[in-house]
Amino acid sequence: MAHVVERARTLLAFNLGSSTLKAAWFELQPQSTTAPGFTAMARTSLDLDDGPEQWLTQVVDALGVHVAPDVVAHRIVHGGEAETARPLDAAENARLHALASLAPLHQPHALALARNAAVRWPGATACGVYDTAWHAGLPPVSRRLPVPASWDALGVKRYGFHGLAFASGMRLLEQARPGTSAGRIVLAHLGSGSSLCAVHDGRSIDTTMAMTPLDGLPMASRSGSLDPGALLFLLRRGGLDIDALEQALYHDCGMRGISGLSGDVRKLLRADTPETRLALEQFTLRVAQGIVGLAVSLGGLDDLAFSGGIGANSATVRAGVIAHLDWLGLRLDATANACNARNIGSPDSRSRMWCIHVDEESEMARACLACIVGTGHA
Repeated sequence: MAHVVERARTLLAFNLGSSTLKAAWFELQPQSTTAPGFTAMARTSLDLDDGPEQWLTQVVDALGVHVAPDVVAHRIVHGGEAETARPLDAAENARLHALASLAPLHQPHALALARNAAVRWPGATACGVYDTAWHAGLPPVSRRLPVPASWDALGVKRYGFHGLAFASGMRLLEQARPGTSAGRIVLAHLGSGSSLCAVHDGRSIDTTMAMTPLDGLPMASRSGSLDPGALLFLLRRGGLDIDALEQALYHDCGMRGISGLSGDVRKLLRADTPETRLALEQFTLRVAQGIVGLAVSLGGLDDLAFSGGIGANSATVRAGVIAHLDWLGLRLDATANACNARNIGSPDSRSRMWCIHVDEESEMARACLACIVGTGHA
């Protein structure tokens, strides 16, 4: 496959989230046929104000790169059963469109962006890089949900999300302290979307999100886990149809729903009202409870790492979470936590604690290059 790597000289990664579009331009250095290297030459982050038709032009202008890339990597939130990145051919696009309703904040826009990129750069190799792939090896006790076999066969199972962030977090933890990945780790990726992941021997063994990115922790505007009976009640007596319920669960719940103001932690901290304090208190409590639950899955906790827009940047939220875990012997170094240092654990803490600024775009480049080398696409 040497010709594949030699012909691919540039890679453009599109990391589409629920509120921002991050992009990175990489130059590739073929080191071998199985381990090509890459260097990030430019990065940008855009708020999602316009539609997918404008995003390509905005990214190209922001990056200052006006030549066609050789490879385009697209972050796709829901990859279903895919275990690795895949070329975005017609069959793969059709498969991903069938999953779009399971990730409505992300998938339709990501696929529209991929379609527009293919039109603009028809000679580029396009790859889908899946947030669910990190969790593809979940053990049956985590993967299977408590539903009939017929539902499981339809795909009602735990897929897990935020895989690119978790993969990057593990890579950075291992760099910070070699050997860490062999231990029992909980990764807390907290942002507009939030989830936790239990990692043992470098592999995901449990996670808080299940079939969709709506599950698990309460988030900025997403509900997280709710009593299914409450949803039936809203459909029957709350005056909501399915579309209105979906809209509310993704956009009007979580910290925004409780505070009545916003899901942005910065705004909630500034407002400091009884409602905003309650929203933050519930968020930190549920995160702490989730950490304990995943520590049970692991049989202990060696390391706890915070990442994401909230997890890596809000010392107040981290302190609120750890305050609930004092009884477990977890202790923050107040000075290190206040300045978002990498190692935020106190020397007397029973578990190590970290603040990690993940690099999802580099993980996308790695996964995409492994895909084109393995399949022969160029």
